[in-house]
Amino acid sequence: MINVNEASIRAIEHLKKLYPDHDLGEILFEEAEITDDDRFWVVVLSYKNPISAGGVGRSMFVGDRGYKVFKLLAETGEIRSVKNLSNK
Repeated sequence: MINVNEASIRAIEHLKKLYPDHDLGEILFEEAEITDDDRFWVVVLSYKNPISAGGVGRSMFVGDRGYKVFKLLAETGEIRSVKNLSNK
């Protein structure tokens, strides 16, 4: 079983893979929780949010932060889902 530090590192690595061509600024660990059945880690990260601007695939960054919720298998650390969290 992975611990909270490993779950957070895997979530950060996955976030960087989602936006490979963008500077996400300082990626912040916001919170983590293991589910009551000990099957999943739920990790929340914040980052400088890419906002769509003027065309498919084109983005620019603005000051507000984006939040993503990662659900990982506690046994292996495999990412099972990634969701947006609006206005934490």
